[in-house]
Amino acid sequence: MRLICRFSVPSALLACLALVAGCSSGPKLQPVSGKVTVGKAPLKGGAITFIPDTSKGNTAKVSPTGSIGSDGSYTVSTEGKPGAPAGWYKVTVMTNMPGSEPSTVKLDPIYSDPARTNLAVEVTTDSSKTYDVPIP
Repeated sequence: MRLICRFSVPSALLACLALVAGCSSGPKLQPVSGKVTVGKAPLKGGAITFIPDTSKGNTAKVSPTGSIGSDGSYTVSTEGKPGAPAGWYKVTVMTNMPGSEPSTVKLDPIYSDPARTNLAVEVTTDSSKTYDVPIP
């Protein structure tokens, strides 16, 4: 019986290590923040969403989102954690959010449609990069 216990403990430890090594807390996230501008003025409120651009090789299964502040600044988060996985994204911007004060800025509806938006960013591993989103 003693011999069985001696082999069981190392086997159990190896199994636990394999299980922990196989577990993942999700994709590695890169810090992503910037400013949304319309023309040269900051967009004063709204929401921004990054949709993985599969046509440019981004296979992420998440769409990072963030709120746009009154100065146009935003920071995205993914599943409650700050940042986004590296890769190319289509960007959508919405100004009239349910439960918020209506925006005086009316954006072309293409900017809220993932299939039609022409806004794009590439999230990189450069942690000092800012991701400004200019809307013409």
